Amino acid sequence: MEQWNDPTFARAWTEDNSEKPHSLLREQQLDLLIAMVRTHCVAAGLRPHILDLGCGPGIVAARMLDAIAGSTYVGVDASPPMLAMAQTRLEPYTGRYALGQADFEAMTPEQLPGGPFGAAIAVQAIHNCSDEGKQRAYASARAVLAPGGLFVLSDRMRIVTPALFPAYLSVWDSLDKQPAQQGWQHTEGRSFGEHAQSVAERGDRPGSLEQNLLWLREAGFAEVAAVHVVGIRAIIVAVAQL
Repeated sequence: MEQWNDPTFARAWTEDNSEKPHSLLREQQLDLLIAMVRTHCVAAGLRPHILDLGCGPGIVAARMLDAIAGSTYVGVDASPPMLAMAQTRLEPYTGRYALGQADFEAMTPEQLPGGPFGAAIAVQAIHNCSDEGKQRAYASARAVLAPGGLFVLSDRMRIVTPALFPAYLSVWDSLDKQPAQQGWQHTEGRSFGEHAQSVAERGDRPGSLEQNLLWLREAGFAEVAAVHVVGIRAIIVAVAQL
C-alpha cells in the first residue's frame, strides 16, 4: 500500500489510467454504475449525495458529477497524492464535493463525514486491501447510508476454483478477439498458477465473488446481488435496510 503514498507512482498511475484508451467492457461497467446510482436515487426518492470509497484522483467523481444532475459527492482515499490530484481535478465542481482521508484497513463511520448518503460506490479500489479491510469498509458504508440507500461495488474478483480456470481463460480470449477489448486482460496468465502469480506481483488482494456477497450481507445490507459479471470483473449492488 505504501506505493500509493509515493507522488511519482500515484502520478504515473493516474496518467496511465486517464490517457490510455480503456476497454469497452470497463467503460460499460462504469456507465452502468453511474446509471444504477442515478436510477436508484430517483426510484427511492433519495438525494443523489454520493460517497466514494477509494476515490483516487477523482476520475470517476468528475464523470458522476457530470452525469447525475444535482448530485453532490464525498470522496475518501488513504493516499495524500491521490487526494491532491482529485482536489485539482474537481475544482470546477466547487460547492458540490468534499474530500477526506480514510484507510480501508482502519475505516470507521466517523471517517466518512457528510452523511447520510443516497448511494456509496467503490470502483477498482477495495481489491487493494486485506479481507478485514474490505469488511470494515462495507460496514462503514452501510452505517452512513440513508435507509434504502444503494451501495455499488465495481471491482476485480479472485478466482478460487483452479478447475474452472479454463472457463475464465475462454472469456479473456473471446474479449481479446474484439478490437474494442483487445489486450484488456492479456496479463492475467495462461494457467491458474500464472494468474495467481500475476495477481500477487501486482499486490492485488481481491476477494471472491461469493466472499464479497457474504461480507456485504454480514455488514447489514438487506438485499445483495451480483448484477454484471464478466470473467473476474463484477458489479455487485446492495441496499441498506429501510
